[in-house]
Amino acid sequence: MRLRIRRERIFFTVTWLRWILAVIVAISLALNRRNTALLIFILTALVGFFENFISRRYPSQLRSIIDFFADKLLVNLILVILAIKGIIPVWVSLIILARDMLTIIGGTILLYKDLRREFKPTLLGKVSYFFQLMALIQPIINQQVDWILMYIALALTVLSGIYSLVKSEFRFARRKTDLEEFRILNLLKFADIFTLLNVALGLVSIVFSINDNFDYAAYLLLAAVVFDYLDGRIAKFMHQQSIFGKELDSLADTVSFGVAPAIFGFSLMQFASNVKQLQITFGIIAFTIFLFCGILRLARYNIMELKGSFQGMPITLNGIIIPLAYFLNVPIRFYPYIYLALGILMVSSFRIKKLP
Repeated sequence: MRLRIRRERIFFTVTWLRWILAVIVAISLALNRRNTALLIFILTALVGFFENFISRRYPSQLRSIIDFFADKLLVNLILVILAIKGIIPVWVSLIILARDMLTIIGGTILLYKDLRREFKPTLLGKVSYFFQLMALIQPIINQQVDWILMYIALALTVLSGIYSLVKSEFRFARRKTDLEEFRILNLLKFADIFTLLNVALGLVSIVFSINDNFDYAAYLLLAAVVFDYLDGRIAKFMHQQSIFGKELDSLADTVSFGVAPAIFGFSLMQFASNVKQLQITFGIIAFTIFLFCGILRLARYNIMELKGSFQGMPITLNGIIIPLAYFLNVPIRFYPYIYLALGILMVSSFRIKKLP
């Protein structure tokens, strides 16, 4: 076995995952699944802060830009949903949206003039983003606004916007730019379409789960397994195997066989009338551990080259085992234990032979 450490690839995968999690938070909030929205909101924010702290040692021009958009997408989508629901005033959303649009428009103009740019948020911008996150927690939980936190966040947002006019957050990159080699049209292959269908099925399964349509959600998880198998077969048959395809597949698997099953189990416990609050709390812990194990399993897979076998249980099997447990009417109180067992199996070191 040969181990190849590609930290940059892991960071790119995590950054794109934050985009998808931000969309899931918005969908959950729009459908009044506040507990689900809060759980994923906190998870996404923590992953973002952890990623920003670690990735400083491995800078990338492209990732600095998509990381910025991941942060703004999380905040702005929630602001829009809360404003539509009338939980926060529209003018609050407009202030923060206007500040972010200022950065986006200015950065787009600078990138158009010279691609040798990277995004480096100012200290004031980082502090304002932190207070924006803190100010959104209360409206998500109980549809009430903590106006002290909100006014602090708005004041810092305005100040950071004014400061960005003086000192642009887009600066010249001193190293070789990596934007040119990451054109999507050059990277995307026919087999990757099946990977995108896989993640689309995972997202729709999440929507069904948080709307108490568990039969459809389970069927979609099974369908996602089929598309996950097909993308690998087609890529091999058409000789389209690539690093980009591997990363895209891992990201899709994280959503379809990590996030979607976790929300499926969590929603089952929430809608069940015979499940106690203590069991739900334990379930939240179990589902969170399960999701972390899935992410760790895929990160390890991306830096390893094993011929003919997997190390640890493939995350795709969650798309079979969880629906099977549901259709066999396994008591809901046992789900946290099943998820914990699956998490341990994913990060274990035993070998599983790949399908031919």
